[in-house]
Amino acid sequence: MAHKILVINTGSSTTRVAIMQNNQCLAQEEKVHSTEELKAFTHLQEEATFRKELITHFLSQHPEESSSLSAIGAIGGILKPLPGGVYSINEALISDIQHGRTPAKHASNISALLAYDFAYQMKLPAYIVDPISTDELWEVSRITGFPAIERKSRTHALNVKACFRKLVSLHKQDPKGSYIIAHLGGGLSVNLVVNGRIVDIEDGRQYGPFSTEAAGGVPIPDLLQYMMEKELDPRSLLKYWYGKGGFVAHLGINSIKDTLTMAKDGDSKAQILLDAFIYQICKAIGALSIAAKGKIKAIVLTGGAARSDIIVEKITAYIATLAPLYIFPGENELEAIAESVELALDQKIPTLEYQ
Repeated sequence: MAHKILVINTGSSTTRVAIMQNNQCLAQEEKVHSTEELKAFTHLQEEATFRKELITHFLSQHPEESSSLSAIGAIGGILKPLPGGVYSINEALISDIQHGRTPAKHASNISALLAYDFAYQMKLPAYIVDPISTDELWEVSRITGFPAIERKSRTHALNVKACFRKLVSLHKQDPKGSYIIAHLGGGLSVNLVVNGRIVDIEDGRQYGPFSTEAAGGVPIPDLLQYMMEKELDPRSLLKYWYGKGGFVAHLGINSIKDTLTMAKDGDSKAQILLDAFIYQICKAIGALSIAAKGKIKAIVLTGGAARSDIIVEKITAYIATLAPLYIFPGENELEAIAESVELALDQKIPTLEYQ
């Protein structure tokens, strides 16, 4: 059965909304928000009201496309650790977001608030899909040498799960097999997927390869020494690590595309940075291959950087002997949300209850 889905995806600087049906986009809009524009809001609910007006205007501009909607799908934000999947947006979920019972107050959590509000008005079911805080790690993957701190699951679960489904449905891969899916975008994560679950991760925001804005794995003693020498408070250091590390720290830009152009024009610093970026990604892929005892059915490169022939060719040179390689460029988050919601409506995958 063909379902028409309203899809909402709120990011730190964007509001994206679309109406999807049968993997086709009937209407779509993206609004970019400046830092100054969003500074005016001190609470998520205030910002949700602002963004709701944008979506209401979008719906008014597309009356035909927005008629006869079946459901509303929203990106899953940073919630408590949860298995991946499609969750009904219920009062418990909304209460946790509104009362700050989440690990972070992130713009992605606004999507659930908006979906719940529109669903009430339209008398439709509403869902979130594969939250950022999806946690399916093996227990052995969590342990560090410092008992008070475990490795956390922070990954691009939405795109990773969509890529896994594509492997199975389009490329006839074994749904119970082991795969490595490397998301190479503004954020970076290299994921080991076993039997459809993300069981281990190398993450640019924690200990994995650096990304455009995240420092990745940095020697902790040297990092603490740097912090003391520069008299940095922990909050400032975290901002540097998460938002001002990687390409931003080295070159002052957060664009892989621009870095490729600089390297092509003869900038040796840009070239060695790209080489290190690719090298660390391939090391992470190799490490996760060993974690799966070498039994990898396929490797996927996805995200914005997977559009670069140069990056794909250089990664291929390192990992070609490990497993067949598939390229699924871009993130396609709106499509992934709609696809999962349709599968849930057709009862091809379970609908989970947030508790």
